[in-house]
Amino acid sequence: MHCRGIGPRTAEALRREGFLSWNDCLEREGDIPFNGKRRTRFMDEMRRSVRAMEDRDIGYFTSTFPASEQWRILESYYREVTFIDMETTGLSWHYGHATVIAAYHKGELFSFVYGENLDDFLSLADEADLLVTFNGTCFDIPFIEKTFNIPELGRPHVDLRWVAWHAGYRGGLKSIERQMGIQRPIHLEGIDGFEAVDLFYRWQAGERSARELLVEYCRADALSTYLLAERLVRESGGNISVTEAGDLFGSRVSVWDGKDGVNQIAFAGKTIVA
Repeated sequence: MHCRGIGPRTAEALRREGFLSWNDCLEREGDIPFNGKRRTRFMDEMRRSVRAMEDRDIGYFTSTFPASEQWRILESYYREVTFIDMETTGLSWHYGHATVIAAYHKGELFSFVYGENLDDFLSLADEADLLVTFNGTCFDIPFIEKTFNIPELGRPHVDLRWVAWHAGYRGGLKSIERQMGIQRPIHLEGIDGFEAVDLFYRWQAGERSARELLVEYCRADALSTYLLAERLVRESGGNISVTEAGDLFGSRVSVWDGKDGVNQIAFAGKTIVA
């Protein structure tokens, strides 16, 4: 489906002929049911795809797979994915900046906070094999690049908003959570991006509890993105286990130091060194 000139009907015809993998196509090139330049182009793409898989070139797949098929990337590289979410000072790309970035990075949860350790996120991003966001193409990624004054983040990226759209889901992250039956912690219900902006300014005015709630809300969004991704992959036919929301929202929080962190426990907006 990621090959130029191969649409749904041709892909289905190939499957009926027993071409179920890229290697099937390479091993039975003479049986491909079309000829000429179209076959040459198709076989070149098969070879590039196999080579990219062997080289673990995730960026090749994020740049060539249509959004409707990107769940396959998530299934193949799920343990290497870094799920991120961010909060900002407002919606203006020209005047706003990031206040909190949360990352669920290869099974560990991290927070990067304005005025504390926000710059450390770039170190984590350098180690990320694949970034996954919800609506990050329009929002998170451009805001991160603006905040850090960098031309591009330069990591392979899947925007879950469009994967969900092709799976039949409409609305924002919270709406799709509800459609999937995902229950985030009760004290975070009802908070949205607009309130997150207000929480930031209340924190800057001296309200420490607003800081704690803002950071925890951002973490919940990153974890929710993970939960949505699991369910979208499963619903699309992928072989992946699905995590209970309550188990994930109780995740330990680690402090990023570039490699290993000091584990901490986040509970009800409070952080306790383990």
